[in-house]
Amino acid sequence: MKLKLVLVSFLGLASAIQTYAQSPYPEKCGTMSHMEDLKIKDPSLVQRMIADEQLLQQTSGNSQVARTSNVVYTIPVVVHVVYRTAGQNISDAQIQSQIDVLNEDFGRRNADTISTPVDFRSVAAATQFQFCLARRDPSGNVTNGIERRLTTLTSFSQDDAVKSYTTGGLDAWDVNRYLNIWVCNMSGGILGYGEFPSSTHTNTYGVVVIFNSFGRIGLVSPPYNKGRTCTHEISHCFRLYHIWGDDGGSCSGSDYVADTPNQADATYGCFTFPHVDACATASPGIMYMNYMDYSDDNCLNMFTAGQSSRMFSSINAYYRTLFTSDGCLEVINGISDVPDFNFSVYPNPSEGTITIDMFTSPTISKNLKVRITDAVGRIVRDEKIENSAGYMHTVDLSGNENGLYFVTIYNDNYSKTTRVVLSK
Repeated sequence: MKLKLVLVSFLGLASAIQTYAQSPYPEKCGTMSHMEDLKIKDPSLVQRMIADEQLLQQTSGNSQVARTSNVVYTIPVVVHVVYRTAGQNISDAQIQSQIDVLNEDFGRRNADTISTPVDFRSVAAATQFQFCLARRDPSGNVTNGIERRLTTLTSFSQDDAVKSYTTGGLDAWDVNRYLNIWVCNMSGGILGYGEFPSSTHTNTYGVVVIFNSFGRIGLVSPPYNKGRTCTHEISHCFRLYHIWGDDGGSCSGSDYVADTPNQADATYGCFTFPHVDACATASPGIMYMNYMDYSDDNCLNMFTAGQSSRMFSSINAYYRTLFTSDGCLEVINGISDVPDFNFSVYPNPSEGTITIDMFTSPTISKNLKVRITDAVGRIVRDEKIENSAGYMHTVDLSGNENGLYFVTIYNDNYSKTTRVVLSK
């Protein structure tokens, strides 16, 4: 929904945060009602959210520059599976399928990008995030990023009980190092909910998703069987609002993103493009295929550049430590200290040959390799780098098709990824 002013009126912002208009339709996502519950428990939350949004708006001038950076940040994820029956105890494979969906959706590598209407493709964008299941736990021990608990509770609501061991769930891992996801059975028809990032960190920050809408294989139920519920809820954790602004159809709310069309309310099912409503009365109409709407999973396929910028700005402002967490690094011979590691790739865009310029410490430069994957994750090059500390390495991609590629420099205990565009 269009941001009415780039420098938003904080009087209007206060009103928007304080007043959440309930939609007449079923509530698929419990994020906004969860926020209402938190405000009742802590009346100071409203003023903190206003102050946080003010900070975000003040720094938004740099967000577009930041978003166009080629650096991709890998966010360590821990999945807490809380189950009452064997059928709720989802498999490791189902969990991995959700991580795959996140990397496709946030990287705009999802196969259904071809379904993004032509009218919206100019604003459709990848984000600077990818995700991995944690490989080391908060104590530095080896982990697969998954923990499980058999609970005595039949289901959970959006009261955060699933986020604490004492109330039948599992405690969060350090929210400054890991993105926590809880998978459980949920009551009231809610598929999931997220918690907005804030300058005041809590041990409840993260995402809750019902077990049969998590991932795209195994115990998943149509029409929410493609993993897009988790994509939606993590976006709330990165401070995206619903695309219609949660204003109950008044057309006066905002998601604080300039390149999403105004929209009256949540949409369900899957419309045929173009679809108009009371707020967007002319073609191309509403962006019902945006991940921040309520359309069926097989209809959702895009973020906008403005949403990508806002997400980066939010995490950069409130949870920047997630960018430098060691949670995705393998534990090799007890190694836990990782030195600084930087490299650049040029020219970018490239007509064929790219140069990787490395500025690494002698320790991290041992046994380095470069892996290059295309936009759908296929490996097109994987080779060892010789004498990497302070040196340059060239890779010839002229035999590959034009498009987006991901360059990862890695060894046994570290990796870093950046983007490069091939345009011959």
